[in-house]
Amino acid sequence: MSQGEELVQCPCGRIIRSVDDYKVMFIKKEMLEIDILCPNDSCYLRELGFIKFRMEGDKAKFEKAVFYPPFVTWNASQMGHEKAERILKEHLKKLVLERIDWEWVAREVLKAREQEEKAEG
Repeated sequence: MSQGEELVQCPCGRIIRSVDDYKVMFIKKEMLEIDILCPNDSCYLRELGFIKFRMEGDKAKFEKAVFYPPFVTWNASQMGHEKAERILKEHLKKLVLERIDWEWVAREVLKAREQEEKAEG
């Protein structure tokens, strides 16, 4: 664990030591969302949050990142609301700034739109 990162836990019991532990999946291209998943493949929650963006021309522009209430509430109950909020906000920030390849995301959206237009046309 790098300095400044602190542990959080999914309600399934999986410890998340750093932002590198989260699984990040870009399957909702038409919704312009990136899912943040628990690293435990058998997690009953599975989806812990999402990152929403918009397209401006051929660029993906970040809009918001959110962890869902069950994940936030669980961590707040374990370490206190203020500490959990601070750590989870930092995790979201690092996911957006360090884990997401925004140029790749934009290319994928444009490819999906192009394929959709071909299928319709």
